[in-house]
Formats: sequence, C-alpha cells, structure tokens
Amino acid sequence: MVELINFPNLTTAKKFLEASRDAVFIIFDEKIEYVNDRAVKLLGFADAYEIIGRWSCEFISHDDKSVQYKPAGKNTPFRYELKLRRRDGTTVDVENQISIIEYGGRPSSLVFSRDITERKLFEAKLDAIHRHAVKMGEIETLEEIAKSTMQILQEDLGFYFVGFGVVEGDGLYFKETSDSNVMKLPLDGTGIPVRAMNSGKTQFVLDTRKDHDFVSSKILGEPENLSEICVPVKVRNTVFGVINIESEKLNAFDENDRKLLEILAGHVASSIAIIQEKEKLRKSLDELSERNRELDEYTYIVSHDLRSPLRSIQAFAEFLSKEASSKLDDMERDYLDRIIKASKRMSELIEDLLLLSRVNRKFLDVEVIDLKEIVKNIETDLEALIAERGARIQCDDLPEIQGHRVWMRQLFTNLINNGLKFNDSLAPEIEVGCEECYDYYLFYVKDNGIGIEEKNFEKIFKLFQRLHTQEEYPGTGAGLTICKKIVEFYGGRIWVESKPGVGTAFYFTIPKNVLKVEASDSALTVDESAQLVEN
Repeated sequence: MVELINFPNLTTAKKFLEASRDAVFIIFDEKIEYVNDRAVKLLGFADAYEIIGRWSCEFISHDDKSVQYKPAGKNTPFRYELKLRRRDGTTVDVENQISIIEYGGRPSSLVFSRDITERKLFEAKLDAIHRHAVKMGEIETLEEIAKSTMQILQEDLGFYFVGFGVVEGDGLYFKETSDSNVMKLPLDGTGIPVRAMNSGKTQFVLDTRKDHDFVSSKILGEPENLSEICVPVKVRNTVFGVINIESEKLNAFDENDRKLLEILAGHVASSIAIIQEKEKLRKSLDELSERNRELDEYTYIVSHDLRSPLRSIQAFAEFLSKEASSKLDDMERDYLDRIIKASKRMSELIEDLLLLSRVNRKFLDVEVIDLKEIVKNIETDLEALIAERGARIQCDDLPEIQGHRVWMRQLFTNLINNGLKFNDSLAPEIEVGCEECYDYYLFYVKDNGIGIEEKNFEKIFKLFQRLHTQEEYPGTGAGLTICKKIVEFYGGRIWVESKPGVGTAFYFTIPKNVLKVEASDSALTVDESAQLVEN
C-alpha cells in the first residue's frame, strides 16, 4: 500500500528530490506538477518546463495505457513497471514507486521512476539462454552444440566477434568463429583464451592493450579488438573449451555480460556432459550387445555339440544296466544308476539352455495367436497328469495377440506346469486369465499350491536357482528364467505374488502391438553360463 508523506519544508523537499538517483514526478489530478533533472533527461527533454503542466498519460507508452499516473489511492500499487514514451518516440522501461504527499496544500502522487532498461535487457537475454538450454537438450553432437552456441551469442545476446574453442591434444582450436577462420592456440603459449583454459577462470579484460597475454587476431586493414571476455566451459571440473567474446571498443562489456556468458557456459557444459554420457552408454550397449551375441552363439554351439557325447554316455550306461546288471554288485549298480540319472539331468539342462538361447533368435514370424486355443492344447498335453492329480484348469476368456506361437505356448506351459508341480493340494486348481489395459494385456496364472516366501521372489527367476531338492520336486530350475526371457523379449515384465501354504499368482504383461517393440538383448549372461558349468 502507498503511504502519506508530509514535507514540512517544500524547498528542503525539492533539494532532496533533485539529489535523487531516480527520475521524480509529482502529479496532481493526472497533471505533472514537478519533475527533477533526471526525469527531464529520462524523457529526452532539455528543460523541466517542457514537461510541467502536461497530462501524465502523454508519456505512457501505448502498450501500457492500463497503467496511468494518477493520484494514489487504496487500489494503486506501491511498486509497478511500465514503459515511458520519450520525446523522440522511443520507449524506456521503468519501475515506479509511488507515495501520497502534500504538495501545495493538495494531496498529490510522488512517483520515483527508475530506469530498468538494462535489467529488462538482461532478463530477455537470460530468458533466451534458458530457451537455448532446452533446445540443446535435443542436440546429439558436439558440432551442433558449437553452432547453436555461436547462434545464440550473435543473434540473441548481440555479440559480434565471437568464438567457440575446444581443447584438442596440445592446442585450443577455434573451429567456430564469427569470421569462419579456424585458429589454433598452443596450450603452453600465450593468449587470453589459453589463460582462461589453464586457470579454469573467466578472463574479463576491458583494455587488451594492457594485457601481456593478449594475442591479436585482427585481419589486415581491420581495427584491433580492445575488450575481451573468455569463459571456460568445464565438464566435470575439466576445461573442455572456452567461449570467447571480443569488441573493438574499450570497456565494451559489463558484469551482466560476464554473468550471461558464465550461465551459458554452464548450460553448454551440461549438454556436452550429457552427450558424452550418451556416447559412453551407446558404446557400452554396443559392446554388451556384441558380447551377448557372441555368448548366445557360443551357448548354442556348445550346448548343441554336448548333446552327441552325452547321448553316447547315456546309451552305453543304459546298455550296461540292462545287459550286465546281474554281474555287478550293489555298489556298482548304484554308481551306474547315478550315471544314468546324472546324464538325463544334464540332457534336460542342455535342452533348457538351448531353448533359452533360441528366445533371442529372430527366425520366427509374428502372427495372430488365439491364446485360449493355446491353453486348451496345453491342457490336452497334460491330460494324464491332470487326471492323476485330480486337478482342474480354469481358463477365462483370453484374447488373440500378436506374437510367436512357439514362445506363447512355452510361456503358458511353464507356468501351468509349475502350478501343478509345486502343489500338495488334494485337488490342485489352476486359473488362467487376462485383464485388458490401454496398450497392453495383463495376464495371470494362479494356483493353490505350496506358495513361495517373499524373500525368494527374485531368486526364482534366475537361471537354475531352485528352492527345493531334486528328490522333492524334479526339474532344472530354468523354467521361470525362460518365461522371464520370453516376456522381456516382447517388452513386457513378469512378477510373482504368493504366500506359503496359500498359493501363487504369476502376472506378466504383453504389449498389444509387438511389432513396435524392439526385442531387448536378453541373451544368457556370463554369470548364468558359469552357473550351468557348476551344475
């Protein structure tokens, strides 16, 4: 709110107002009664009498007609900004501070107007820098960053002689400059940019003639640059390069210029750091993809080649068991039986490993699959087991989806099999269902089996990780790993909810349009392969 100020002595008051660093106006009934010398200069007049007696609205820019010089009242803002129109038609941005005073026995408005043109210009440039930062977030190369930075320096910040230098080897290279000349400064030599680079600090030189490190880069016939600012661009505390600004005038720059360039350098450094991280990540992903591809091929070849000698071991062991069993003692028959069981287990492991490695192979075409039909076929395959266990499989309506029939069949087979295998109930029940979401399907396979402790929720999806002994529940421990690989192949995810003694529910998502999903690199890892060898 405005406040009332009483001047007991008008002469003393005018001395105070004349000494003010702001332009001062006293207004009564929308007419100007008094102005100080700064107000006269601010409006571009030669004498105060050219202003006194005129309507205050004459000096308000057409863009700001909503703000009037009028007697202060309850609804008049204490401080506000507007544009004043000068004598020559140009405008100036000011910040007004208004109070009520007694002037000539009448309540009048005392207005202090501060020229904020420089501040508004600084804010506009700062806004341009922040918009530039957003734009740089989409840039992918260092060359684009350099060109974009040159553009904002010249077009938005209004600098003419500009350069963007980058450290390469033993030199500072200015490949992007306002005169398109490539320049190199040795890092162990002189030059204000070299000093900025080596010190990591902004160099603010208002008279280059007095700077012993200044290196002239003028072209024959052109004037010398007499002012220079050079700001280092630091990426993770290492100077990557410099932003350099020069001018033919002495004392051409101020602290606002320094602040703007340092803010810009910070944004540029952040963008460079992001690009470097993206490049490192891209290389790492390429290397990982190549290693996974090689490991996938290695796993496939080794597993395939292991089957032949393993079959021989298994066949000869079974032959001995049949033909020579009567000639062996109990211990020898036990050893032979162990060989047969171990070879069968190894065969199962190899088959699972081959199946796992094939998940990543793109030799199958995407087709429309009726999942309800898939589950019915699985039910037929497991008919004997279902009858033996007195089990029931309830299948709600399932959708038709895009995918690979062999993997969908394998996925549901593994989960349904688990529900039957890890189930001590007298009447095992399996429920298969689906919920349709916006761009994906949420499937579930629930059972009333033995359940899983929460601490093992992540462990069960790891290759060959078993929670029970082979005697309790036979198997290799690869089934859920295969399920996870298949789901992630389509860009979905799989998780489990369970309580021991109550039952287990497996949930997984499959995108509706798998054609748009890029298969992830989900090949067998080195650690998983190592576990296979240990087994």
